Amino acid sequence: MNSDKEAALINERIDASFKRLPNTRYQINVVFNHYSKDFNFLMYVAHPKKRSRSIPLHTVETDDLVYLESLIKRIKAHTQLTITYTGFVGEKWPSDLQPIQKTSAVGDDTQYLKEKKRGN
Repeated sequence: MNSDKEAALINERIDASFKRLPNTRYQINVVFNHYSKDFNFLMYVAHPKKRSRSIPLHTVETDDLVYLESLIKRIKAHTQLTITYTGFVGEKWPSDLQPIQKTSAVGDDTQYLKEKKRGN
């Protein structure tokens, strides 16, 4: 599947999951799975009086950051939801060499970084 079709599919699923409920926080989470070499797109929905949940939107079966960057540009052109990144510690965008994941929670991705330094 090309990036136009995948972006259209993700955007369609974002629109279907976005209910515009008051006092509800919506954001897109992109997760890099280092073991299966793919990107997972999830919509995180949090309401103060309800249980928060993540809705799977799509899995992109590649680990190409150039491809991911083109997808993200198309998604950002479609929606103004916040996009967060998980599993991208130490990775940089190919176009401007800026870090993808700005901050890391305590203990988040540290195991992967240890393995990466050892050369695994």
